[in-house]
Formats: sequence, structure tokens, C-alpha cells
Amino acid sequence: MRRVVAVLLAAAPFVAGLIAALSPRRDMRIMWMAAAATLIAHLVIVLSSTARTRTTVVGAFAAATAAASVVAVALGARGVVGVGAVAIVLAAFAAAGAALNRATIK
Repeated sequence: MRRVVAVLLAAAPFVAGLIAALSPRRDMRIMWMAAAATLIAHLVIVLSSTARTRTTVVGAFAAATAAASVVAVALGARGVVGVGAVAIVLAAFAAAGAALNRATIK
């Protein structure tokens, strides 16, 4: 059950990106932001050597938020509030999915 929830949480940012990519505006930024957030969240979770799960997840969330924000700005997003809000949501799902996936593997 935990694995299913982990997969659903990790897939949610990509579903949002797919919806944006298939919209009439054909905006691929959210897909790239989701990829960056998920990759960074998984890297932080895997590479952390601490036994403190909460600290690791918060670090993964912060790093994923920063990565998604950088990708959005690099791809031309200009609205600070919009970039921040989307990055936080994508990073939250990515970090939660990565954390649950790690807990399942252990």
C-alpha cells in the first residue's frame, strides 16, 4: 500500500505537467519543473546519510523547490508568486513520494 501511495505522489507532478503540456498553450515548463523537482528530491533522499527522516525530507523539499524554481525562471517564467507556488506544490509531492519510496525500500 505504501508503494502505491509513493508512486501516486511521485506521479502527481507529471500529471500536472502533462495537463499543462496538452492545454492549448502547450506549456512544457511544468513538466520540466516536475522532472527537476523529482530528480533532486530523490537524490537528496538517497544521498543523505542521516537517520532523521524528517530532516532528510525537509532538505529534499527545500532542494526540490529551489531546483523547480530555477528551471521555471530559466525557461522564461517571470511571476515570482506563481513560480514559487507551483514549485512548492511540485516539490512537496516529489519529496513525499521520494520519502515514502525510500521507506518502502528499507
